[in-house]
Amino acid sequence: MLALEIKGLKASIGDFKLGPIDLKVNEGEIVGLIGPSGCGKTLLLKVASGLHEPLTGKVFMGGKEVTNELPHKRNIAFVFQNDALFPHYDTYKNIAFPLQLKKEKNIAERVKRKAGELNGLSEYLEKLPKELPAGIKKLTAIGRETVRIFDMIFMDEPFERLDKKVRTELRAMIKKLLLKIGRSVLIVLNDCEDAMAIASKVYIMSDGKIVSSGNPIDIYNNPPDLFSMELFSPFGINKYEDMIFRPEDVEITEEGLPAVIQHASPYDSRNALCNVKIGDADCVVFIPLEKARCKELHIKITRSFKVG
Repeated sequence: MLALEIKGLKASIGDFKLGPIDLKVNEGEIVGLIGPSGCGKTLLLKVASGLHEPLTGKVFMGGKEVTNELPHKRNIAFVFQNDALFPHYDTYKNIAFPLQLKKEKNIAERVKRKAGELNGLSEYLEKLPKELPAGIKKLTAIGRETVRIFDMIFMDEPFERLDKKVRTELRAMIKKLLLKIGRSVLIVLNDCEDAMAIASKVYIMSDGKIVSSGNPIDIYNNPPDLFSMELFSPFGINKYEDMIFRPEDVEITEEGLPAVIQHASPYDSRNALCNVKIGDADCVVFIPLEKARCKELHIKITRSFKVG
């Protein structure tokens, strides 16, 4: 059964045009929207949730058309990019708010249980948002939205403005939580590493339209086009003669293209990013750390796109 289906959806905001969009999210599936900033990901999320009116098209949830339904009748848990916490409420009251609004029972027990699911959140229940680290603010926003009963989760760039360590930890925690909850998820992402870690399927967007879709790991391994390759390139891309390739798409070989190392920076305990000269081209390669100590290497480009 489809948790969400969007057919021929069009919308606009100012001069920006979205669509037509066709999209499907299966029951229990985590689907990502990924693309460059300003491509329409957040607008699509808002239209699907009822927060922005479409021009044409239809939205179905659980097989029922909800195109003209108010947001609160769609029973969506929506985690906003800016967290949208009440600044005068502590963590406990922020999480409890939707339960108190509906005058539900066992509020204290449900809030404490939800805080326990979100590792480390229990010790911050008496803190105001201004006293919380960025990652804990995000967990509080997620806790507030998922403490109640809902049919689907919408998340808008939950990992933005977080440093690498917090981002990696939060990503693992959110993926674990989403799998435990078992609800369908539509999540806006800007980073290919987030997409590969979180989503089972992604829709790639550009200029208000969906240009391709598929499993993010498959897209990384076999990009369908140059745009997707560049989008799924955490270290950027290189141009050498008529080829475009990613820094990680190289192998060290005894024979191959000579590459003179100009500068090397450790990336982690095993790998390094190196600025190299291949012929007249300035490139970046991602190679084993021990090889970064050499002055010259021979490399083989394993994946590339032809240009021109």
